[in-house]
Amino acid sequence: MNKRLASTLCAVVFVSGAANWALAQEFDDVEVTVHPVSGNVSYLEGRGGNIGLFAGEDGVLLIDDQFALLTDKIVAAVRTVSQEPIRFLINTHMHPDHTGGNENFGKMGTMIFGHENVRVQMAISGYEQEPPLVTFSESVTFHINGESVHAFKTPNAHTNGDSYIMFTGSNVVHVGDVYRTTSYPYIDTNNGGSFLGTIKAYDLLVEVCDADTKVLPGHGVVSNVEEVKVVRDMMLVIRDRVKARIAAGDTLEQIQAAGLTAEYDERWESGRRIGSAAELLNAAWQDMAAE
Repeated sequence: MNKRLASTLCAVVFVSGAANWALAQEFDDVEVTVHPVSGNVSYLEGRGGNIGLFAGEDGVLLIDDQFALLTDKIVAAVRTVSQEPIRFLINTHMHPDHTGGNENFGKMGTMIFGHENVRVQMAISGYEQEPPLVTFSESVTFHINGESVHAFKTPNAHTNGDSYIMFTGSNVVHVGDVYRTTSYPYIDTNNGGSFLGTIKAYDLLVEVCDADTKVLPGHGVVSNVEEVKVVRDMMLVIRDRVKARIAAGDTLEQIQAAGLTAEYDERWESGRRIGSAAELLNAAWQDMAAE
């Protein structure tokens, strides 16, 4: 082998190994914590999207599974609640911080479900994570632990494969990343997300909730329908402002520089790309500029 090529290959292996070591070290510090929500529904907080946990004598149902390197910690946290088999896992959407543990759980015998667009879009995007093994087009219902768990497609919102999961007896709905309490909604337009679709998804969420429903977001803390309405109303204001600017001939850059979200930024601006005002305005512009 050419000495220069051998040296280059060694350097690549070293850098890759160092990166993997650094990533493993980062996840070593993560603690997975169980938070009760209502009835037999809890959620697990770790690194990535909130994991829904529903446990009872029929077994355990999980919603999302964060990253592969956290699977052992996630299982250990589940075992503080239930020793029953982890039978089912539902992916709310395609992103790696919600699907990263799929392969590990599949090897344990867990059946993994998700909307058909989750599987399709993961393939289109070249994701290495294992996709759902069973897909549905509109909805699927699990009859487990004495209540019905209803997973159903939302309008295209965060992505084109988002689902809500409603625990009818416990009156809890896990909404994945369609709704988050930590920042502006993040709309992944590269994977079928839609600003206007997100508003429709919030309308649907308001419709299926009552005053006592616990809303479990993809990121953040347990919420309720009144807080969802606040975010939806903010989205309606921004929609109208962006629409008016587009009608006046403004470019995307002008819209992003116009301070259209100023009164909301202190509460919702994330300070990074995901959950930023600039990305929200970009998604709004993409939806409406073509109208």
